[in-house]
Amino acid sequence: MTAAMTEEQKKSVCEKYGSMEAYRQSFLKDAGSEQAQKNFQKVVEWYGDKESAMEAGTNPKNPEIFSAYQNRMEQIMKRLAEKKGTDVSSFEVKSLMGEYDFVAKQLYQMKDVSKMALELAELYRKDEQMIYVQDAQYGEGASACIADAIRAFYEA
Repeated sequence: MTAAMTEEQKKSVCEKYGSMEAYRQSFLKDAGSEQAQKNFQKVVEWYGDKESAMEAGTNPKNPEIFSAYQNRMEQIMKRLAEKKGTDVSSFEVKSLMGEYDFVAKQLYQMKDVSKMALELAELYRKDEQMIYVQDAQYGEGASACIADAIRAFYEA
């Protein structure tokens, strides 16, 4: 994981933890927690197997490409939120979700993002913190709107 860090990220880690080795020790300690293990199991489920999950984590895309996909995903989310009140089966929403699907596959290096996306949709509907964050970023009701669009696209 640290091999993929930029020099700026490494500098930030060293400022926070004192050294890369201290960061590594902290990471390993946290990775052994029950919650971290549950999270890892979920990631393995999304990727289909442990090897694919590890491959994606150890061979990340170029940082500039990754950042470009993140920015593109943010724009898609914004445009989806702007469709609040539009039928989720409309061409506009389906088209945006097609773009979402493509970018998510590139961003997360996954062949199929449907499981992950549907779980995110559940969080966008039920998790108060997630709802707060999405609505604060994209406008009141955005979280529910995006959840509905995701569910309509992947459950179809």
